[in-house]
Amino acid sequence: MKKIETKKLVSFNPDAKNSFIVFDSDQTRLAMFCSEPGQGVKKCRSNSRVMMTVLEGEGIFLTEGEEVEGGPGSVIIWEPGEAHGYIAKTRLVFLAAIAPRP
Repeated sequence: MKKIETKKLVSFNPDAKNSFIVFDSDQTRLAMFCSEPGQGVKKCRSNSRVMMTVLEGEGIFLTEGEEVEGGPGSVIIWEPGEAHGYIAKTRLVFLAAIAPRP
């Protein structure tokens, strides 16, 4: 068993989103993203399923032709090959599970 205290990992960068790996295995990667308002990631694609779980704040989550707002407790899932990205509306913290591991 492994326990990760996510609240202790939260760290913001005023110049760019702060993202880092909190768990890595042969099957799955788990990354934390901490973003100030307006920061984010432009749409990109992955051969993996990407699942983002919002822990704090509000964001706009992007795919081709669609924007979805999400806040604490929201889980946004993109299928392999689907464009994905986000923009923070407020200070935003989420975990991104990526499987299979890229």
